[in-house]
Amino acid sequence: MYFQKIRHPSNFRFADAHAEGALSIAGQTLATRIRDLGEDVFHVELQDTQRWPLDARLVRMHDDAFSGTSRHRLAFDAQGVLSLSNAQGECVLSGVGDASLGVCGSAWLVQWHRDADTRFYGQGDKVTGLEKTGKRTKFWNLDVWGDHPMHSVSEGVVDPRYAAIPYLLVRQGDNWIGILVDHPGSVFMDTGSNWFFTGRDDHNAPPAFWFGADEGVPAFYLIAGDSAADVTRRLQRLVGTTPLPPLWSLGHHQCRWGYRGPRDLEALDESFRAYEFPCDGLWLDIDYMDNYKVFTTSPQFFGDVSAEIGALEAKGRRVVPILDPGVKVEEGYAVAASGLAADIFCKNPEGKPYVGFVWPGRTWMPDFSLEAGRSWWAEHVKRFRESGFHGAWIDMNDPSVGAAEVDDMRFQNGQWPHWTYHNLYATGMAQATHEGFLKARPDERPFLVSRSAAAGSSRWAAVWTGDNFSNWHHLRMTLHCTLNLALSGIPFNGPDVPGFGGHADRELAIAWYKAGMLFPFLRNHSLIGTTQQEPWAFGADAMQVIRHFVRLRYKLLPYLYQLWIAQARDGSAVMRPLFHDFDNHDGLVLDYIDDQFLVGPAIMQAPLVHQGEQRREVALPGAADGHTRWMDAGDGSFLQAGRSIQVTSGAQATPLYLREGQILPMQTGERLSQENDLTDIELHLILGRGCTQAATLAYAADDGASFGYRRGERSQCRIRAWRDGDTLHVDVDEVHTGWKPLRLRVVGYDGAHTAVITTPVGRSTQALTPYRWTCSGGPLAAAMGDVVEV
Repeated sequence: MYFQKIRHPSNFRFADAHAEGALSIAGQTLATRIRDLGEDVFHVELQDTQRWPLDARLVRMHDDAFSGTSRHRLAFDAQGVLSLSNAQGECVLSGVGDASLGVCGSAWLVQWHRDADTRFYGQGDKVTGLEKTGKRTKFWNLDVWGDHPMHSVSEGVVDPRYAAIPYLLVRQGDNWIGILVDHPGSVFMDTGSNWFFTGRDDHNAPPAFWFGADEGVPAFYLIAGDSAADVTRRLQRLVGTTPLPPLWSLGHHQCRWGYRGPRDLEALDESFRAYEFPCDGLWLDIDYMDNYKVFTTSPQFFGDVSAEIGALEAKGRRVVPILDPGVKVEEGYAVAASGLAADIFCKNPEGKPYVGFVWPGRTWMPDFSLEAGRSWWAEHVKRFRESGFHGAWIDMNDPSVGAAEVDDMRFQNGQWPHWTYHNLYATGMAQATHEGFLKARPDERPFLVSRSAAAGSSRWAAVWTGDNFSNWHHLRMTLHCTLNLALSGIPFNGPDVPGFGGHADRELAIAWYKAGMLFPFLRNHSLIGTTQQEPWAFGADAMQVIRHFVRLRYKLLPYLYQLWIAQARDGSAVMRPLFHDFDNHDGLVLDYIDDQFLVGPAIMQAPLVHQGEQRREVALPGAADGHTRWMDAGDGSFLQAGRSIQVTSGAQATPLYLREGQILPMQTGERLSQENDLTDIELHLILGRGCTQAATLAYAADDGASFGYRRGERSQCRIRAWRDGDTLHVDVDEVHTGWKPLRLRVVGYDGAHTAVITTPVGRSTQALTPYRWTCSGGPLAAAMGDVVEV
């Protein structure tokens, strides 16, 4: 397959008429179906069983997630041009006249008009920049290190990558449109790339963008909205929101290819405790297995697995091993024998089990397109969880098969060609692994991390952004990669910190931890043979800086947890670009800012991502009414929004800002271990002197591990706060104690010295006591109240 070549409209024949639910293309008719799913979400599908006989869409989207009335209309006109119009009848997105929807044999293509100010985002994990204008790309999951030249991987930009999510978020002026191609195979897109050696189009074709596929049923979703946030929430509901993760998954994790078993993990535990460094997850790469055989442990490094893992669990550590799909071809290996007996391995065109070449050598690949294949895998995972392991990271599921030709790997008992399930292979593995963990612990929230992904895979697994490098180039790329994944329906994601391959030095390690401290997923992971990069490996001063920001992450866990509750409820993004929450005002153009980001509505970060950098420009986005201010988390000053400022940041700090009018729930004090209590919190009221805004917070706490919250085992309340002079008013109502009582402490800033707190049991006035703590940089002057239990 050529990855840098895609199909061009010049080779397609386009529809020239549409009537009675059918398109006409050169005298042939294609049945069309446009469904209005509600809430401005539409689905378009073409049908022709001769041209597209096989519908391979095994992972279906949630078409029934929408109930509201649509304000837009999507329709073909009499000439076969597809267009989207708003409630006023104005065209929001128009197909190209005379060339809107076309075919070229089994290939199909949809082409849209592009304006000079059209902006594009999304496309999953592609590292071609935050904004995607002028890009030509394919969606086909790859083992990046195995399928691209290594110099390009380490120093350049490679495409495709691990995740195939054919989604495009389009900005047309004040209108936002999401387009998700509903196709399991190789999809291509072009957002206005240059096709000509001279840089000129000799036919003066109109500016356009297009998408399509080489074969398979033509189908796509279109989502219209007034903002990026609006469209992103609906996309997430369509593909499936991320189930509420266990609290420990939001902590810090430590891994290295080279940790082999309990002895290494016990040493890590001792170091983390000695340094008072919070860490929840201890991870094992491929060396923990017996000769790289999946579902085994090395007898050289493990004894009583359950007892050894249980001892670490008793110290608050979760052990997360790698699981690769390849099953070693070996006589006497029970997993291989049971797979053969169940006939669940992928087949080659001759009907024999397909053979790939991965870490164990010759391997057979489970066919996750089969329900029987997923059930077989789930049973093995069930026993694996019962042995004590707390989660899994599923790797090599692109699928990676070494130098073997993947096209010989067939699905559905060998009846379906490879393209039908290639991009879904990792999703099927995630489904089966998730099912196995639930079989073992029905009341325990599973936590899985996958290397490869497709639209909808966030229902079962988070994503780490694959094998990266310890360099500044990869640090910068990871920001827009993570942001576009969030816009594409994969909110739980993050990179290996401070890079997997190569050798991280002190400055890079500190910079990467600062940048990544609030990423959804935070894992330190490194390649065998590289410099050790545990947090204490870079010297005492570096460790203190890194530890401070990891402790800050743990302090902020109550806030982060609320973001994941919102994600599970309505699809709200967690880490997101500035334009997600703010529009362009006061000369600030947010469309291209790829080195700042928001974590929920209340926190903005602007990390330093260039070697030797100590000063940078920071945009302070604001609302159209001009009332927005940001509190500098370094010194507590309140800064007017709607402008850019120059900031200097030293070794102990990172540019971090808290949005005025917000309530940030935090754990108490400085977090010295991974022990957490969501019911005992500080309410940091970001209300500066003169603030006229009221802040609200719906807060919920549960055990952070089980599904008890679905049974009402959750404590929650609603909080409203405002400032009058130097007095903070806090109303707490709608209290439900389904788990434990909530213990609240008010924290105020900018001279606040009194709090009037009203709860369902009465009103109290508190004199706030001076309280100093360090967020980012110097200590903040704050004031804290007494505990109020509700």
